[in-house]
Amino acid sequence: MNLVEFEQFLQEHERDIYSFCRYLTMNADTADDLYQDTVLQAFESIGKIDTTQNPKSFFFSIAVGKWKNERRKAGRRNEIAPTVYFEDFSKEISGGNDPEQHAQETFRRDCIQKTLARMDDKFKIPMLLFYFDDCGEEIIAKICKIPKGTVKSRLHKGRNIMREALAKEGLDYE
Repeated sequence: MNLVEFEQFLQEHERDIYSFCRYLTMNADTADDLYQDTVLQAFESIGKIDTTQNPKSFFFSIAVGKWKNERRKAGRRNEIAPTVYFEDFSKEISGGNDPEQHAQETFRRDCIQKTLARMDDKFKIPMLLFYFDDCGEEIIAKICKIPKGTVKSRLHKGRNIMREALAKEGLDYE
């Protein structure tokens, strides 16, 4: 990939990459940092990006690796001095003119986001890649550097965690 292709690719997919970082971190400031670090490392590795493959998965792979490293560092730091983040991670949902439908959609979205936030990264990352970024199991396996069978089992376990959490709130898993 050359510089012009890199710029075009980034213009087309920056929203998807940032969205993935946002869902992964569940924090706007942290997502901004992760996105910038991801793009910077991808730029530094511009020669390694294969345009015949799915270049977006290359960016996701970088983001996952950086996020895991940051979590490890934060875990070590947290032993010394705990850090707490408070943020309303919400988006506006159009419920039309029906306030009840809007309230139900907002409640459902909040339950999903809270469940994802509490979910272990080994289940959360495949769930985000599969459902929010429409990555296939093989691409997820490549990004997470795990076998395809492991991806399938983590998606299954992630769905079960989500199903149980939604059932506790009286919602159906679709």
